[in-house]
Amino acid sequence: MKKKITVIVSIISTVFVMAFALAACNKETKPGYTALSAQADVFKELNAKTADVGIMDYTMANYLLNRDSAMAKNLTIADVEFEKEYYGIAFRKAADGKYNALTDLVNQVLVELKDSKKYAEIAGEYGISAATLDLTYTAPSGEADNTELDYIKNKGKIVIGFTLNAPMALGSGDKTTGGFDTDLAKAVFAKISEKVKKTITVEFKLIDWSNKETDMQSTNIDCVWNGLTVTPARAAQWSLTMNYLENKQCAVIRKADKDKYNSYDALKKARIVAEDGSAGEDAAKEILGIK
Repeated sequence: MKKKITVIVSIISTVFVMAFALAACNKETKPGYTALSAQADVFKELNAKTADVGIMDYTMANYLLNRDSAMAKNLTIADVEFEKEYYGIAFRKAADGKYNALTDLVNQVLVELKDSKKYAEIAGEYGISAATLDLTYTAPSGEADNTELDYIKNKGKIVIGFTLNAPMALGSGDKTTGGFDTDLAKAVFAKISEKVKKTITVEFKLIDWSNKETDMQSTNIDCVWNGLTVTPARAAQWSLTMNYLENKQCAVIRKADKDKYNSYDALKKARIVAEDGSAGEDAAKEILGIK
């Protein structure tokens, strides 16, 4: 009798352990969305197998995947197409009925840099020549609001909010040491300094991407220039420059899952991560039906 009880207890224990393991497994692989503090963290999550899919900017994903690194070697871009997007540069909104003179001046200089080949040169340095656009300047109608232009002229600098978002901004800690947007911003304000006959230095301030709106409103920063996707909501909130670079979202996955996540519908069954407050987050929530 004692032997039978021992066997029964053993069986019950085994069943319990198996059920617990199955529940843990199901919990681990349950589809859902998790916000990350930075796009670069997508690679960490995929390598740690705490996520199945990372939605991020193609410009960054392609750049990082072409680097010879341990974080990139087991990852790839899924064969799922996303809509074309564009990057713009954000400044504070002008007064009602007017246009932001600073935004307009940046547009003019961007076209001048395109014509002088400097724009193409910087893009080539960071391997994103295919994403460049044929920039054309169109003068805005109406009256100029010089508030923001006068503001940066008076203080002699512009504070640009950025995150470490390769190849737009490279570096470590809270410093950027280069990058397409970093170098382009310096080139733009070097020319603007000549035009306004006042040296305007460029200060890059590391921000939390999800707080960029608050940072702009509080004047903690004067501009967001860091692979900012143009959206109707952002165009309504800020004064945006012309589109200056092409982009799209993409799904980064482990190479071993290439056949598993090969369609939009397949992504709906995945654990998805993206940067908090990013266009990638919008895409991830749309895939999973999250409002």
